[in-house]
Amino acid sequence: MTPTQRLEIRSGEIRQRLATIGAMEELDAETRSELESLKTEYSDNDSRRAAMTIAGDAPVTHIETRSAEGREFRGLVDRSNLGEVFDAALQKRSVDGASAELQKHYGLEVNQVPLAMLVRDWPDGDKMEVRAATAAPADVGQEQQSIVPYVFPQSAAAFLSISMPTVPVGEAVFPVLTKELDVRTPAENAEAAETTGTFSADVLSPSRIQASFFYSREDRARFAGMDAALRENLTEGLDDGLDKQILNGTNGLFAGTNLANNAQTTDDTFDTYLNHLCWNQIDGRYAATAKDLAMVVGAATLKDLGQTYRNTSVDRSALDRLMELTSGVRVSAHVPVPATNRQDVVIRRGMSMTAVAPVWEGVTIIPDEVTQAKKGQLVITAVMLYAMKVLRTGAGLVKQGTDHS
Repeated sequence: MTPTQRLEIRSGEIRQRLATIGAMEELDAETRSELESLKTEYSDNDSRRAAMTIAGDAPVTHIETRSAEGREFRGLVDRSNLGEVFDAALQKRSVDGASAELQKHYGLEVNQVPLAMLVRDWPDGDKMEVRAATAAPADVGQEQQSIVPYVFPQSAAAFLSISMPTVPVGEAVFPVLTKELDVRTPAENAEAAETTGTFSADVLSPSRIQASFFYSREDRARFAGMDAALRENLTEGLDDGLDKQILNGTNGLFAGTNLANNAQTTDDTFDTYLNHLCWNQIDGRYAATAKDLAMVVGAATLKDLGQTYRNTSVDRSALDRLMELTSGVRVSAHVPVPATNRQDVVIRRGMSMTAVAPVWEGVTIIPDEVTQAKKGQLVITAVMLYAMKVLRTGAGLVKQGTDHS
């Protein structure tokens, strides 16, 4: 049992005891003392568990709340209103009710939208999936506990299983073990040399994703009723902007040498497509079967895959075969358009944490009533903070060239 698992079990025991104490009609001095002690221990447990998860003690990408807690949180989000936050930002006032409670829960300013409010589709069932928040280092900000659903489940980055944890204020630190364990087979009574563990620590600072749109003052009167439209528009815009940076930004998967480039210089055929995009990617370490593979391609590559057949007597293309063998092929508009007939593909091998794209909690809303004042229009700017880093090159993510000559 790992230290993280022990802390999770202890947290469950503490919650059960707190529930028992909370149901008591009267508390004596001893029980009150126990209550305060348990609350402190629970907070410390969460802090240590977050630190161990970041350090790689357990490859946990999400946690599940108990049914009652999940339903209560989901109900709070459902009662909140994105339109109210926008309207309050314009009037330079605070919101109240569920929206204010969510802002307080995440420690946000009055003009910041909790990421939970942007979720369009909640997971079905009694339990809801929530993402574990990455704690900030002690020297740059106070640790903040939070429960955040996955906001962008349809993105190409999510399809490639790029980790997108939510972080509070401060810089995000991601330690990586860079030296593999050397396994020895010593003779009887002989010594086995030890492996010196080597770690690297990537400190990621936030960058901006920013978008603006405007609407009329006439619409403002009924702005609170536009919650669903705002949620959809803002979520899709931020989703697309984040996807673009993860795939094709400065630190993106297709940019520069962030991933090793396996170029292809001759026209791909049915067999070479399957070899390069499937069979050659199964290494027994990161991918054990073809189903451990998933890939994001550009439109030109998708078209050629769909038009490439083994021979004239079969009606299944290379695309059909890859879809059948692997976990899927997805096209993205953010794959760089090739200047020639060559275009790269990014392939995910297995589920190791190879790259990370943390998102900072809270989308900041900046109102502008001056720029379009003559037209009676209000300009709203939304700012989200993110970072992107490939933690391990040549591991779970591979960039493979294709040729459509």
